[in-house]
Amino acid sequence: MPISFPNSFVNPHVRNVGISKLRSLNATKLRDMDKTLVIQENDQPLAVLVRYEEYLEMQKQLMAVLETKAVLSEKEEMAGIVSGIEDLKAGRTQTFDAVRNSLKKAKEKA
Repeated sequence: MPISFPNSFVNPHVRNVGISKLRSLNATKLRDMDKTLVIQENDQPLAVLVRYEEYLEMQKQLMAVLETKAVLSEKEEMAGIVSGIEDLKAGRTQTFDAVRNSLKKAKEKA
């Protein structure tokens, strides 16, 4: 099911500006920019200008969502997750230290 977002939402870091604002931007102004600019003409949004660091963070978050979606769409992966949750609820878990010690003992026997 697709997620629906409103056309605009309240964000103090977003500023709507006319397309003429692009003419006044230079490297220094872009470097110091602390807002996301929604470039518009006649009140119609045309483009969004964000700082590169923010763009990279958005890409990172998008990739995490896509990876999660891929895992959740795999039947075997989902079965493993459900099984793990059931084990957790039933108390069939061990601490990391207990698992590490068990592996260490098995290695010593081999």
